[in-house]
Amino acid sequence: MNIKFKKFGLSQTDVQQMREYGILPDKKTLQNLIKAHHSNNPEPDEIAQLQDNLGWRIDENYIQFLLKHNGGIPSKVRIKGNNIVIDHFLSFKSDYKLNSIIDIYPDFKQYGLPIANTPSGDSIILSLDGKIRFFNHNIDSIDEEVGIVADNFLELLRKLY
Repeated sequence: MNIKFKKFGLSQTDVQQMREYGILPDKKTLQNLIKAHHSNNPEPDEIAQLQDNLGWRIDENYIQFLLKHNGGIPSKVRIKGNNIVIDHFLSFKSDYKLNSIIDIYPDFKQYGLPIANTPSGDSIILSLDGKIRFFNHNIDSIDEEVGIVADNFLELLRKLY
């Protein structure tokens, strides 16, 4: 499994390159993306607190991913076996609230923990049973037609190409 993760958000280098090409987003979005890039990785005790609040244990491989990467943009984005593309993995916490698991979890509470977003605005969910599922924002629910995307987080990473 040879996947790299770019930190979510915009670095100063990214902003400079975008300026050169004349493709900057609006000022508020730009500020939020710069803030997101500077978000710190979570501490183990913060993840333990989340698990206590959830009332269930999070997949250990996913915990290690958060501690090391805190989300990010994968170098491989397609998931084998379906047409799903991952835009980015969510951060545990982020100054950009739309990228923060802590901030958006309440909207997904009944389905599990949101861990990634697709380019079309759908979400990838880590369910209470550890399985990875697809949340379709058009039907505002888990998409049963897609079924289980992966049996666990590590399998999800292995399926990326």
